[in-house]
Amino acid sequence: MENNLASHGRWTGKQFVVLAGIWFAFLISFITRLSWATIMPSAIDSLHFTVQQGSNYLTAFYIGYAITVLPGGMLADKFGYKKLLLAAVLGNLVVMGAMVFMQGYWDGLVLRFVLGLVSGPDLSACLGIITEWFDGKKRATATGIFNTCTSFGLTVINLYAPSVMVHYGWRAALGVTALFPLAALIFAWFALKGTPPFPQQFGVKESDGKVETESSMQRLRKAINNRSVWMLAITGLFATGAKWGVTNWANLFMVKNLKFSLVTAGSAMAIFGITSVISMVVAGWISDHSKWSRHVWAAIFMAIFTPTIIGFALTPHGNTALLYFWTGAMGVGAFMFSTITNNLSVEVAPADQRGTVSGFINVFNQVGSFLAPILLGQILASSGSYVASYLIISVFPIIAVVALLFVRESDAQKNE
Repeated sequence: MENNLASHGRWTGKQFVVLAGIWFAFLISFITRLSWATIMPSAIDSLHFTVQQGSNYLTAFYIGYAITVLPGGMLADKFGYKKLLLAAVLGNLVVMGAMVFMQGYWDGLVLRFVLGLVSGPDLSACLGIITEWFDGKKRATATGIFNTCTSFGLTVINLYAPSVMVHYGWRAALGVTALFPLAALIFAWFALKGTPPFPQQFGVKESDGKVETESSMQRLRKAINNRSVWMLAITGLFATGAKWGVTNWANLFMVKNLKFSLVTAGSAMAIFGITSVISMVVAGWISDHSKWSRHVWAAIFMAIFTPTIIGFALTPHGNTALLYFWTGAMGVGAFMFSTITNNLSVEVAPADQRGTVSGFINVFNQVGSFLAPILLGQILASSGSYVASYLIISVFPIIAVVALLFVRESDAQKNE
């Protein structure tokens, strides 16, 4: 009966529990990675670091993360999505606990790098678990709800860390942060118990009924011979790069170029966060309840991004109402498509390659996220114009839309 309800009709109670488990697990990944940015002003003074040294801690995480997103996905295909997710959460717990006691620059830098390494498998594992528990008619909605934890993580860390730092110091703030992966590990352990209705496949079923197990490298070779995988990788490179490029620069642009106050810029980004969360859930629901292919919806949602970047860049000085409108619209454009592209990263893959494929695509997402802010800085340095920087990067989503038009979901997965 449970499996039947999982395939048709309403969600089961177990599906809600599973989704809560992976949502919490991935949320803590964002909390731990963002923790250093929040406590950095206090920590670098205490440890006598330069601002550049403190910034290196941010970079160290993303280098480690980029290194393991693909191997992490491959390991998830080999050993299981649940095992890799729990291992990633445990790794976060150990590293964050160790950071409370760091004494110098190098031990902290190594720990941030290791935090990135252990976090690499988390997204592939979570997306894989969604395919185990949700059929094709509910999967995008589940992915949209799951994606909201990325925006929520920034809110959570800012709710407690500054207050804890003021009263007890930055080490205490890191200690409190270490409690999140502990709680997530316990909760996810129990939430993910049970047999899913669409269990992970560790091999390929041949025509004679035998299951042929492939090596991790065989899976990888098959993954990179898939045109849709490459198109999604290109999409991630340009669209995800544009998303985090404009997001990371938004406050700076509003304060330095548009001359709004820090408070107004913060309010605008709060609206940005709210619209991004709502749009990700709406995108999943639309995709699940439409006869149109997911890649078509992803292209439509992504096409919204370019005009919102342009509108935001051309906001008149002093017009707060338009600032709030375009910032909110840009939240929709920047995040709405990600529900569908995340979903596609596992749906274009054969059942035994989902972790490998999502990990491969996520490598390009991370490269885009890393390079886009650098590109914006280079354009600003050469042109002297914030607006020109934004207008140039507004072309990126258009390139991603073209790439999406060449994505094809397999008939087998569309009929799941």
